[in-house]
Formats: sequence, structure tokens, C-alpha cells
Amino acid sequence: MKKNSITVIGLIIIVCGCVTLCLSADEPTFLSGEKYYEGIPYMSGGIGLDEREALSARCRDYSLKLIFAIQGGEFLADVEVRISDSTGKKVLDGVSEGPWFYTNIPSGNYTVSATLTGKTQQQVVSIDKKGQKTLRFYWK
Repeated sequence: MKKNSITVIGLIIIVCGCVTLCLSADEPTFLSGEKYYEGIPYMSGGIGLDEREALSARCRDYSLKLIFAIQGGEFLADVEVRISDSTGKKVLDGVSEGPWFYTNIPSGNYTVSATLTGKTQQQVVSIDKKGQKTLRFYWK
């Protein structure tokens, strides 16, 4: 009787483990949640191919995607991001946790500043109601 109890307990543990793996496969746990700056949502990450694919799928409806890398291809993290509207008012201030940074800012014209180790780059972008704009920032 003791042997049967151990076998049943072992099967329960295996089934629970399989269910946990299946459930976690749909929504990766390595992505941090959506953050907000004064009501503007943003997400960042993308360390590793799996995380980039998950982030891309989760943020496909965001209006702006930023990519950070060293010239030659190595991706970067810990990039300071600041976005200002056409009047110069800051609408977003955050730090990218990986090479990809998504935000959902309203239609309009913006200046995007990206700072890494004290070196700042700026680009201007016009956000439309449809589609996603992508800006790439490369450091030497």
C-alpha cells in the first residue's frame, strides 16, 4: 500500500509540473510589466531572442519602438530615454531594461533622446494614428 501511495504522489507532482510549464509558455515570466510615465505606457527588454519575440508580440500595437545597439550589432541595455513633444514638454522619461523599448504615445511630433554613458543622441519622429514607427540608436 505504501508503494502505491508514493507512485500516486509522484504522478501528481509530474502532472502539476507539466501544467505549470504549459501555462508559463503562453506568457513568459521574464518580461517585466508595463510601466507608466504620467499616463504614457512603456515596456522594455529584449535580452535574448525569446524575450525579444515575446516583447514584440506583446507590444505590436504600441506607436513607437526604439532599438539600442553598438555599431556592429551588439545590443545595449540601461539606456536613458526621454521623449518631448513639439513644444518641448517632457512626455516620457525612463530607462530601457534591454535593447528594445516600446511606448504608446499619441499622434504628434516628438524628439526622442537616448543617453548611454553620458552620450546623448536625438531623433525626431512623427507618430501617426496607424502603424508603429521604429527608431534605431547606435553608439560607437
